[in-house]
Amino acid sequence: MELQTLQEALKVEIQVHQKLVAQMKQDPQNADLKKQLHELQAKITALSEKQVGKLGIFLTHVLKICLLQATKTTAKSFLV
Repeated sequence: MELQTLQEALKVEIQVHQKLVAQMKQDPQNADLKKQLHELQAKITALSEKQVGKLGIFLTHVLKICLLQATKTTAKSFLV
């Protein structure tokens, strides 16, 4: 799943979470709502962890490119 797709999915799940929390305020003893909320929190956590993983991979690639460019620039300056 791409980073942008993960972010969109996370946004949707957070909106659903907000609606469930509002329903829980109206009916705090509703066991079904509590279960849905718990399941949704687990789903949001999983999406967040995937997002962090994807972002970490992306940043690692960017860092490698920057280091490669810096190495090339430094090598050229020694050759001049």
